[in-house]
Amino acid sequence: MNGEVRHRVLLLNLKSAGRLNYFYYLCPYKKISMKNVLSLVSLFAALAIVSGCCNRNKPKLELVKDQYGVVHKINPHKKSVYLIFTGHVSQHDGGYFENFDGAEFVVKTLNEHEVKGSFFPTGVTFREEKYHHVLCDIIEQGHYLSGHSFTHILLCDEEDRNVSLATLDSIASDNEKMEHELQILGLTKEQYVWMVPPYEYYNEFSADAYRSLGYKLANPTEGLETSMDWMGPDDPQYHSAEQLINNIWEFEKEHTLNGAIILIHAMDYPVRTDEDRPYRYLGDVITKLKDLGYDFKTFKDVIALEEQLKSDK
Repeated sequence: MNGEVRHRVLLLNLKSAGRLNYFYYLCPYKKISMKNVLSLVSLFAALAIVSGCCNRNKPKLELVKDQYGVVHKINPHKKSVYLIFTGHVSQHDGGYFENFDGAEFVVKTLNEHEVKGSFFPTGVTFREEKYHHVLCDIIEQGHYLSGHSFTHILLCDEEDRNVSLATLDSIASDNEKMEHELQILGLTKEQYVWMVPPYEYYNEFSADAYRSLGYKLANPTEGLETSMDWMGPDDPQYHSAEQLINNIWEFEKEHTLNGAIILIHAMDYPVRTDEDRPYRYLGDVITKLKDLGYDFKTFKDVIALEEQLKSDK
């Protein structure tokens, strides 16, 4: 075959004793010495090791999603947890049932333990003057702040999740008001792009609606029950603070909390006493998580990782 380039990367000619007789490297039929063979083998091995180390050290972002495409675990290969706190001021009773009264305690506890959290109050919460100080503290002290809708709208029927109660226009209108409150505090869309849907309850239509508005959605990790902390002892599904916190450790033992999103309401529900509010035990939860080897991330970290991965492309 005249003119045909026949380069051989590696040719092993094994004799009876398994000796290496010839080695060809990117040259047609050119025999080289055993010394050069060993040098090249060492080079290839070193390159393979370096390549493997680079791949292992390359940042990854694995998002575990539910059936509606909403994230409920982040990087489950890493021993990190995401503490999130929601709040709302109920309008029909002047904030008696739902409020943001636990936020100051939560922020203080996080700072004492040198941990950052992610906060998702509704837009009407931003308009309450008594919460202005703690909202500013959340930003100034490096926590993540985003929204939870403006009025805490119910997106779909409680009995039949497939029945939507909000239109795209009503979601967009409500969301615009929420964005306005965040922007008053100096935040840009890129800084609050991750949000928790109102009531942590949605269907495919409403999840798609928020995504069409440029949002990324997150929800508590499935199987964790701390979000049930709004129910009082008279409710058939009531769980005490002790039971809800024990659920964290039971879940950890069975599944680990790698990448888990743990929601605790920063609210003083009137149906619970102070001793029965899970957020009051936040310090103990943080201490035990640290003892178990976990570190703490916020959605600021997720956004930073997304930006890094984008720039690496």
